Amino acid sequence: MLESLKELNKICQKPRYKEVGNWMVRNILRDAALPITRLLLHTQVTANQVTLLSLIVGILGGVLFAFKPWGAFLAGAVLMQLWYLLDHVDGQIARYRKTACLTGRFLDYVMHHAIHGVIFFSLGVYCFSSTNNFFFVWWGFLTSLSIMMFNLMHDAKYKTFFEGLAGLKTKSISFSQSEDLAGEKKVEKNGALRQIFSLLHKLAEIHVLMNILSLAAVIAWITKGAWDLRFLLMIFYGITVPIIAVTKISYWIRRREIDREFDQTFKAGL
Repeated sequence: MLESLKELNKICQKPRYKEVGNWMVRNILRDAALPITRLLLHTQVTANQVTLLSLIVGILGGVLFAFKPWGAFLAGAVLMQLWYLLDHVDGQIARYRKTACLTGRFLDYVMHHAIHGVIFFSLGVYCFSSTNNFFFVWWGFLTSLSIMMFNLMHDAKYKTFFEGLAGLKTKSISFSQSEDLAGEKKVEKNGALRQIFSLLHKLAEIHVLMNILSLAAVIAWITKGAWDLRFLLMIFYGITVPIIAVTKISYWIRRREIDREFDQTFKAGL
């Protein structure tokens, strides 16, 4: 007999699960995933199998964005929302069954990059099918590479941190701040350009992008395809995503941001 949802919440949720992560995750998805987790705990389904299922669901959702009918657009948006929900079920199952491991985290990270890369390429294919201009396929491909670079920067940062820690000739290492390493660092909001960049940065984050696409799909459904905004979204993100990716990596290199953050995050012991 499984515990009640209230008891499962204590077992399955991350520590500080109402404090860490984006607003949608903190206030909706982690709680919404719990009933699904409870249902799957009655089966032999493993956390990694849920991760693989969510990968299939997410990729299929992204691929559907390439098809012209508004029904396919709406179905893709629904599957994308389901992917993001399932993305929180696997961790809850792992914590309940005490099977959480780094391999599961690795699989989860790989899944995110794969799905992020599909979305804009599919939008490029949709624009190609609507205009018969093959340029949009290349543009969608470039935007996909840009969003993957945008996300891979953080993975590369932590790999660099690991190499930096391994190279320290000290007996102990401690954190010099309590900030969650997997969390986003808050950008200082000084000046109009910085605020604009921060807004564009936020719009490129997967949970925001996914909800924008979902809203556009609902609009297409209500108007029966008369207002299909995929073309405009491809143009907007096709311009902004490469710009923010190049700007961010250039800023990190020019300001030696990795070195600064490493020194702020870790404190070398004696």
